[in-house]
Amino acid sequence: MLTSVGRWLGIWVPSESGHGADTPSSIEAAEKAHHTSYQPSIADVLVIKSMLTKGLHLPLELVESIVDQAEYWPRTTTEVDYKNHSDHGLYTVGFSQVANDSENELLLRSVPLGFHTWPPKSPSLGREDLYRTSIPPKPPGEQFPADAFQSLMNYPAPLVNHPCRKIVFTIRSRDQGWGGSNQHHFTYHGSWTWFEAGLERWAKKSGENLETQEQPSLALEDLSTVYPPVILEGVDETAHKFDHPLLPVEHLKIQCNKTAVRDILEHRVVWNYTDEMSPETNLADLGRGTETGDGKFVRELQLGDVVTVWGKNRFPGWANYVEGVKIEVYWVV
Repeated sequence: MLTSVGRWLGIWVPSESGHGADTPSSIEAAEKAHHTSYQPSIADVLVIKSMLTKGLHLPLELVESIVDQAEYWPRTTTEVDYKNHSDHGLYTVGFSQVANDSENELLLRSVPLGFHTWPPKSPSLGREDLYRTSIPPKPPGEQFPADAFQSLMNYPAPLVNHPCRKIVFTIRSRDQGWGGSNQHHFTYHGSWTWFEAGLERWAKKSGENLETQEQPSLALEDLSTVYPPVILEGVDETAHKFDHPLLPVEHLKIQCNKTAVRDILEHRVVWNYTDEMSPETNLADLGRGTETGDGKFVRELQLGDVVTVWGKNRFPGWANYVEGVKIEVYWVV
């Protein structure tokens, strides 16, 4: 029924094969659907839902199911393309003049979940800098309730606390083109350059009256960081630092570069809230985190959450060269 209704509305409906192991045919079909399917706006989704409820007199629960199964979701996109931002067309993790950490670097952040734009409320920063500027490590405090974000939106806010449905990461990068064990060359094994997802959110400020803090500021400098974890630095209880483990964090690892490959490769990694990878899917062979196949990261995102991408490299001689990064976030309305 969902498929026929979706086709009648002109909405692309995914096949009933589910979100199991990636196969060449399923990947090819997903890529084709991504480039040919219509990307609705928030207004488009609301119009379709109104047509189904008022025009066809369908119950709201069924309408929500149809729209969700058809993946008819609005999205936001943030992107940095170093072909246009750098003289060399590449960005090298750890070689930035402003980097505080030579092996771990923030590359990009998304629009806050549930917002179609991010108001540039940071007084000292331009709009572009909102998406690429590092912030001091600040541990999250008491969270704002969902309705604190809903009151800041200029459209009927999502009715669920966890509205995220899909995140698409597109990364164009390579390593230094040499090094590592010979048996790992041209594979995703033995790679010490990779990318991880992070999470930022607004929380109530400690030291102030929590009851009077009714809304988040949406200012960049007020964001706290959930991933990577923030820990105390030394004995000073006011000084914090990011906790970056030496090894990749498998439930956050988006993608690693192929080992000893000099050509820029593009990787498009999709995290879906319904992901349930089969045990036969060897994500390590694809260069992905071995614990990213369950959809948990997507399902647990809350209104206002900000997704980030961190570039990583380890050990002398290894270099992570980045040509571009893009984050697409889809959510239910």
